[in-house]
Amino acid sequence: MKHRFNLIRLAAVPLSLTLISILAGSVINRVMVVELGLPVTLAGLFLAVPLLVAPVRVWLGHRSDAYPIRGLRREPYIIIGAGLAGLGAAVSVALVLRTESLLSVGAAATLLFLIVYGIGKNLTSNTFQALLADKFEEGAPRSRAATLYEVVNMIGLIAGAGIVGATLQPYTPERLTVVVAVIGGMALLFALFAAPRQEPRDVADRGSQEARSQDFRTIVKQVVMGNPQVRRFFVVVMLTLLGTQIQDVLLEPYAAVRFGMTVGESSQLTAFWGLGTLIAMLASGLYLIKRFGYLRIYRIGLGVVAVMFLVIVAIGFTGNANLLRLAVVFLGLGTGLAAASLLVSMIEFTTEARAGLLIGVWGVAHQLGRAMASLLGGLVVDSLLSVSGGNEMLAYGTAFVLETILVIVAIGLIAKVDVAEAKASVARIGAWGTAVPTPTD
Repeated sequence: MKHRFNLIRLAAVPLSLTLISILAGSVINRVMVVELGLPVTLAGLFLAVPLLVAPVRVWLGHRSDAYPIRGLRREPYIIIGAGLAGLGAAVSVALVLRTESLLSVGAAATLLFLIVYGIGKNLTSNTFQALLADKFEEGAPRSRAATLYEVVNMIGLIAGAGIVGATLQPYTPERLTVVVAVIGGMALLFALFAAPRQEPRDVADRGSQEARSQDFRTIVKQVVMGNPQVRRFFVVVMLTLLGTQIQDVLLEPYAAVRFGMTVGESSQLTAFWGLGTLIAMLASGLYLIKRFGYLRIYRIGLGVVAVMFLVIVAIGFTGNANLLRLAVVFLGLGTGLAAASLLVSMIEFTTEARAGLLIGVWGVAHQLGRAMASLLGGLVVDSLLSVSGGNEMLAYGTAFVLETILVIVAIGLIAKVDVAEAKASVARIGAWGTAVPTPTD
């Protein structure tokens, strides 16, 4: 009974990350573009900042692996990260209400606290996934845990988007300020409730000793840069996120200018997307991946995403908001299938000593792809709006078609990655950081 309660309690970590990501993602984007009239490129830059700090995940992962706090490699880092993320998100959203241009004190302060948010979120997310690798055995238990906790994340996204959307109707700056303060505090409280007494002590002791056997630079050179399969998988993860997440910075402004949605209505699109993703993640974790394998589910998921982007462009000519909501649900389904496949691969692609570091590498690819998506989406839309005299369909439609092309490229590239060989090659790296020759070397 106690074990089950601990597993349920642990779900509060992804819930805390989800709540603050709604604030620092879709809400701040919509308010900047529509309510404040700032350029989409500036909004994209603000969304990209927390993602651009992602390279620190590799170092943070190594710190978590090698340098326990009071004998614990995961629990303290999760709590510290949640506190930083909640503080950064709450303050940055409050400050953006006072931002008038890129060259302003408000913009500089907002960027600073978005960096704080980014460091905190990366630390919490990376350490939580490393904790799953430590806590659950390889194979089905670990894969199922990774997928089901991601489902919890999606449930939080649906509920959180609905709650935030409802509390922001009618929208006022004062109301938004109160909402961000409450959610920022909740993020830390959730982590304090979830993290204690979760980490296997024997794994922490054994793994930290091995992780300290080599300096950080040597480990990165041997485990990451020297492994071609790791490099290819890195590119696949990055390209997948780039191809699926440009819509993250565009969908709510697109809903406002083409479908006339209010702040509350457009923010609830996240809930529709999350519903589709939730269904796909559940189906993948419980049956589909086991039955059909990662690769096939990945390709099917990205195929659905490619079709839905084209459908969203076509719906833009009709102005039918209900059709847009339906298309966003199917977009979530495709994204969930692809994401579940990648997540299972990433969580299995670890070792006891290097779980934090390796998950940090995949996290960098994930965040780098999202950051590039935010910047690229804003640049495409603003550039085409400028040269076309404000043709919204041309600007947003081109960006969605670009996503379709990138997704198709990702489908082709995944064929060049052998996940089984990649896992085997990492396993050939000795626990103490030196390469172990294979019989054919």
